[in-house]
This record gives sequence, structure tokens and C-alpha cells, in this order.
Amino acid sequence: MSMEDIQIYFQETKNIVEAKMRELLANEEPLLKVLHESMRYSLFSGGKRIRPTFCFMVGELFDVPREKLVSLACALEMIHTASLIIDDLPYMDNASVRRGKPANHLIFGQDVAVLASIGLLAKAFQVIANDSLLSSDTRVRVISRLSAVVGIEGMAGGQFADLKYSHGSMEYSILEYVHLHKTASLFIASGSTAAMVGNAAENELRAVEEYARTIGFAFQIIDDLLDLTEETEESGNSAGQDKGNFAKLFGREKSTQRAREYTNRALEAIQIFDEKNQKLIAFGNMLLSRNF
Repeated sequence: MSMEDIQIYFQETKNIVEAKMRELLANEEPLLKVLHESMRYSLFSGGKRIRPTFCFMVGELFDVPREKLVSLACALEMIHTASLIIDDLPYMDNASVRRGKPANHLIFGQDVAVLASIGLLAKAFQVIANDSLLSSDTRVRVISRLSAVVGIEGMAGGQFADLKYSHGSMEYSILEYVHLHKTASLFIASGSTAAMVGNAAENELRAVEEYARTIGFAFQIIDDLLDLTEETEESGNSAGQDKGNFAKLFGREKSTQRAREYTNRALEAIQIFDEKNQKLIAFGNMLLSRNF
């Protein structure tokens, strides 16, 4: 599968997911107008929708149509966006730019930004709970998985470790913990929940999770390299804000090598899917090159 085909797939995913998210956020209480604006400001700020795209690709492994996964894809993007709003706050990563725009709290204030993040998280779980295309058992499994990702077993724990233990001489084990819980965990959930919807066998679920875990690591390492080398206007985010930066600790050469190693491990993990794995192979190589 060519890079051009994957780029088209990305754009199709973005169109589908953004249309559904606008539908899900259409109702607005007049008293909460500013809060709704804050939620939409970050949700529709130009994200590439990487996690929804991955969700759809995993669904294809099990012949699940995108229509059955679109609510889940929206929930994943809401969770991701909520985490970005929190990460950017002054008492977290203290970032002023996100996706080329002022961070949410600089436009709406820290108080509204926190509430917007909570609102998006709650909406994500509401969307799954109300998804009539999923069986009740599947909804419970998906909500349980996403709850773990949001909490101390996932992103909250990863952000805490990043805040409290990330420094210039930190051990690799701590950095690995941060990357696994702060970044890779949502990649893993994006794949595993789609696999759950597709009634994946246990070995298939493990393969998807290993792919997602290692791709998530590679993605974060490349992100760290970009953070180290790019100006804010080139990357779209505040440069140099991440405390636990792989490239700062281990250098450009070792970081690039490690990102390729993780990507290769990801591609090995999905060999069990035979010819169905072509999109995921192209997806992994695209994330490594950031060619999208």
C-alpha cells in the first residue's frame, strides 16, 4: 500500500470522525456557551486523527465496518484531546502553543480549560455507553479498557511520573514508564478496543496490543526528536516543553535507531494477519517518517 493511499485514508477518517464529533457536540446549553467553545476549540484544532485512523485499520483486520467503529473513534479522539488540554497547563507541561494555535488555557483561562477537559472525558464515555451498534458486553469491555487508560494505570500515572521523576539524569526505566503510560497506552487502547469490537481471538488481541505498544514508543521517540530540533512554528507545538525527552537523554543517533527498532518489532507482531496487515505496515512506516 502506497503512502498516497494511506494519506487518502487519513483524510477520509478525518472527514468521517469530525462530522460525527460535530453531531455529538451539537446540543448546546446557552449558559455553557464558552465551555462548549473551549471544548470545540481544542477538538477541532487541526489534529491528524491518528488514533481514530488506527482504530479503523485494526477494525478492518476483523472485517468491522467503519460505521460500527465511528463512535469509538470519536471517543478516542476526545480522550486524546482532553489529555492535551491538561498537559499544556502551566502546572503540568506549561506549553503555550498546541497545533499551531495558542493553548486552550491561554484563550479560555485555566479554570475553563480544566472543565473542558473533564467535559470531553465524560462525553467520550457517554458516547460509548450510548452506542447502539455495540452489544452491552462489548460496551462494558470497551469502557473498562478506556477507564484504565485515562486513570493512574494509564495517562494520569504517566503524567505524574513525567512531572515528578523526569530530569536530565533519569533512568531509562522511568522514561520507559512515562512513554508507555502517557503515550503508548492510548495507542494500545485504540487498537485493543477495535479488536474487541471485532471479536478478536486472544492471540490476535495480543498481536494488536504489541504492535500498538511498540508503535506508540516509536511515535513518542520521533516526537522527542522533533521537539529537540524544530522551532514551534514548524512543529505546531511548544518546543522543548517535555521533561522526559528521549532524545535529550540519549542523543539523536541512538534515538533514531531505537525508533526504527520499535517500528520493526511492531511490524513483526502483525505478521499473523498475513495480507490483511498492509495498511498497518504502511501506517507504521508513515509514523516513523512523519510523512503525513
